[in-house]
Amino acid sequence: MSRILLVSPRFDSEFTRGTQGGGVNKKMALMTPLHLATIAALTPDDFQVDIYDESVLEPISGDKDYSKTYDLVGVTGYIAHLPRAKELGALFRRQGIPVVMGGPGVSGSPEDCRDAFDVLLLGESELTWPRFLSEWKKGQHLSEYRQVERPDLTLTPAPDWTTVAPYIDRYAMGGVQTTRGCPFDCEFCDVIHLFGRKPRHKPIETVIEEVLALKKLGIKMIFMCDDDFIGHKKYAKDLLRELGSVNNSLDEPVAFTTQLTIDLAQDEELMELMADANFGQVLVGIESPREASLRETNKLQNLRGDMVDDIRKIQSYGIAVRASLVVGFDSDDSAVIDEHIDLLKRANVVSTNINTMKAYPGTPLWVRLQRENRVVDVSHIYTDAPRVVSNIIPKGMTRTEMLEGYRRLLEFSRDWDGYVERMRGFVDGVTRQPKVARPSGLARVKAIGRGLGFLIKGAVGGDKNLPQKTKESFKELLQHTWKTAPYLVQRVMGITVQHTMDVMLLPYHSKVIQQQVDEDQAGPLALDRDESAGLVPEKFYKKLNKVMPMLHGRLSTEIIYKPAIAEAMTAVVKDFVIRWANGFEDFEDHHMVYLNELCDRHVERWNERAPKPAASETDVLSLERAKSVHFVKGLVVAVEQDLRGASAHAAA
Repeated sequence: MSRILLVSPRFDSEFTRGTQGGGVNKKMALMTPLHLATIAALTPDDFQVDIYDESVLEPISGDKDYSKTYDLVGVTGYIAHLPRAKELGALFRRQGIPVVMGGPGVSGSPEDCRDAFDVLLLGESELTWPRFLSEWKKGQHLSEYRQVERPDLTLTPAPDWTTVAPYIDRYAMGGVQTTRGCPFDCEFCDVIHLFGRKPRHKPIETVIEEVLALKKLGIKMIFMCDDDFIGHKKYAKDLLRELGSVNNSLDEPVAFTTQLTIDLAQDEELMELMADANFGQVLVGIESPREASLRETNKLQNLRGDMVDDIRKIQSYGIAVRASLVVGFDSDDSAVIDEHIDLLKRANVVSTNINTMKAYPGTPLWVRLQRENRVVDVSHIYTDAPRVVSNIIPKGMTRTEMLEGYRRLLEFSRDWDGYVERMRGFVDGVTRQPKVARPSGLARVKAIGRGLGFLIKGAVGGDKNLPQKTKESFKELLQHTWKTAPYLVQRVMGITVQHTMDVMLLPYHSKVIQQQVDEDQAGPLALDRDESAGLVPEKFYKKLNKVMPMLHGRLSTEIIYKPAIAEAMTAVVKDFVIRWANGFEDFEDHHMVYLNELCDRHVERWNERAPKPAASETDVLSLERAKSVHFVKGLVVAVEQDLRGASAHAAA
C-alpha cells in the first residue's frame, strides 16, 4: 500500500503571535486543516494517508529521511504559504519523493511554482486528485492537472479527520464549508476567479454530518468558511433551519461564525435563523465608510442601506459584526481614518479585521495598478504580517501617510476604554434574545469557566500576568453583561479574549508598519513589475476569432439592450485578459468555462441597468461584423486602452 503525506506548510500567523505572546491560550492555530482532511477523504482506500500541519506540529526537517515512510507528498496553501511550500518541495525532492502542489496559492500563480514541484493541481481537486493518483500508480501521470468545470459539491465527501484527531485540541475552531463561489465582483478579490460567481452548495445533510463529527471530536466553535454564507439566501435559510434544530438538541450547542455581506441586515428572517442557530459573530466586508471608495472597488452591495444602521440591525439580534476594513483605496485620503473611527464608534463595532490595501496577482486591481506602475515589491516582509503589509502606492495620499493613518486606526480599535464602551453599546443594543438552548448543567459551568479561566490565569500567571487594564475591562464587561443580558456572557467573554489577542499583536504590527515607513522614507521602493499584466498577447489576438461566434451568440441572445453588445463583449475580453494573458497559448476547455462565466456576469450587469429598447434601434452588432478583422482589431485596442487607463486620461 502506497503512503501519502499531506502537508500544510508552516506560517507564523498573526493568530499564533497573538495567542502565544501573552501565554494565556494553549491554542496553536486558528482552524483545523479542512483542505487536507477533504483531500484525505478523496483519496482511494488503497492509499494510506497522514496529515501533517506544521502550524501545530514541529517543522519538517531534512534531518529525517521521509523516503523510508512515504511514497508521495502533497502540499497545499495560500499565497502566504508559498515560500515555505517551496522549501518543503525542495526538501522532499532531494530525498527522492515526488511532490504535488495544490491550493489557491498555486492556482493563482502556477508559473511561479512549476519548477518547485513535480505535479501541480490547479483549481478545485474533487476530480483531479483521484485521477492523478490513478495515473500515478500506472506511471502515466501528467505534470499539471487543471479542473475545468466547477465540481458539483455533492461529490465532495465529508472530511477525514482520522490523523488530525489526536491533536485537534490545538485548534481554536473547526472548519466546515457549505458553499463555494460569490455572486459579487469586487476589484481587489480573486474569489470569483477561483470558485466562480454562482454559489454551489453541499447537501445540507453532509454539512450537518460534518458539524456533528467535529462536535464529537471536542470542537466547540466552527467557522463556516464560505466566501459569502448568504450568497444564496434560500439555501442558507434551509440549512440554518436544520442546523438550528440539530444544534439545540446537543448538550452544549456549538458556536458558529462565518463571513457574509452587509445585506444580511435586509432580511429579518435570515437574521433570526442565524441567531437561533448560535452564530455569535460574523465577518462582514465593510471595507470603507466612504461611498467613493466602495464604488471604486465595485462594492455596490454596501451602498443599498445606511452602513451604521445595518450594522446595528444585525447586532440587535445578538450577532456581533467583525468589520473587515481596508485603508488605501484610490478615493482614500488621510481624512478617511477619522471616518473609519466614526463608523466604529457610531455602530458599536467590537471586533475588527483591518487591512492595508493589497493588489493580488490575477485581480483587476493588480492589472490596473501594474499599468500605473503602482505595485511595489514587499516580498521580503509580506509573510511577516499580511494584514499590515501593503504592496501598493496609494493615489490620494503618500504611502507613509497611508501606513501611519492605518496604525492610528489600529491603535484606536485596540484601545481598552473605547472597546469597553463599544461592547457595552453592543450588549445594550440587543433587542432579541437568540433562541439557543442552554447547555446542560455541567456543560454550562464548563463553558462559563473557560471565559473566566482566561482572566484568572492572567491574574495568577506569574510573569505572564495580564495588564491591570485588561483585567479591569474583563471585570467591568462581565458585570455589565451579567446584569443586562446574562445570555450573552459567554459570547462577550469570547470576543473579549479575541480582542486581548489583538491588543497583544499591536506592538508587533506597529513594528512592521514602522519598517515599511522607514523603507518608504529611505527612497523609492522597487516596483514589482509584471510586464504581461493587462497586455493583450499576440497569440491571444490571433486566436480571438475562434471564440467570437460563442461570445456573440451568448451576448446577442441574452442582453436586452442590443446596442450594448459590443461594449459587453469588450468587457468580457478585458476580464479574460486580466486573468489569463500571462502564458496564453490557445483557448483550452478551462478558458471556455471562464468565458461563459464572464458572459453570465456581464449579461446580468447590463440587464440590471438596461434601458427599455426603442423601436428605432438599428445599430446591432451582427456576427459577420463581430468576426471581421476591423472589429476584432478595434476590440483589442479598446481593451488595451481600458487596461492602461488611456480612455480615462483622454476624458480628463
